[in-house]
Amino acid sequence: MNSVVLNKPTKKLKPTKKLTQIELRNQRIAIYKKHIKARSLFKGVNGETFHIPETLVARQANFKEFVKINFEHDFSEPGVWPDSLSTLPVYKKLKSYSETTYGSAMIYRILKDNKKAIFQRRDVFKVRYDDGLTGRTPKGGLDFILLTKDFPNNKPYKGGERKFDLAIIHHEFGHTRFYRLANKMQKVSFTLEDERQAVINLENPVRMKKGLEPRYTYFNGNKTINIITGTPSKTMHTVENDDPTKLALIGSFKAYRK
Repeated sequence: MNSVVLNKPTKKLKPTKKLTQIELRNQRIAIYKKHIKARSLFKGVNGETFHIPETLVARQANFKEFVKINFEHDFSEPGVWPDSLSTLPVYKKLKSYSETTYGSAMIYRILKDNKKAIFQRRDVFKVRYDDGLTGRTPKGGLDFILLTKDFPNNKPYKGGERKFDLAIIHHEFGHTRFYRLANKMQKVSFTLEDERQAVINLENPVRMKKGLEPRYTYFNGNKTINIITGTPSKTMHTVENDDPTKLALIGSFKAYRK
């Protein structure tokens, strides 16, 4: 009598566990940290180390001098601060910025540069104000930063990340000569890669210090660049919800921003 060989039942595969939003968040941050190493928040051009004023009293005194000397006044053109400015939201944000370690170091560095400007017979660094009528966005250039009346608005970035005002201010300082060589800054309009470096080395360290996720994408018009990989796209993208190294169409199934 022939024996019958029975087939063994196939082993059922366990369904893939669906990650929670917190787990996905932690996974994105871990991937970012694995690929990106930012320089110190207190390092400027050619590795210069910025001094950090230790006390709040010193930081507040420096900010008053900074406002007096470096705010653009006494002109009628756009970019000038009004006489009454202490109630403006953007002024309050700058004041808060000046009381942080990274912000106070930046303010101190500019005050140091003011003294140098006298001997070199050149203009001091300027902080400009947009009254909101010109439709500008925050920006930085060789010798200035410009912040807008409604800065910052509460809308998330187009990629979906929540905005953090102090990180945006620090980002704009990243476009100035304190962080970039002057011969590389003949134009105020920077490339997507320039913006990516400002996000990596200035904006994201401040965001993460605050406990926020890093920024994963930067947009200019409809163009996008992936902050981790530097991969560009000619259309508007976010990243994949479980892998910020990969771009995804906004609203698509795997997109970080739905």
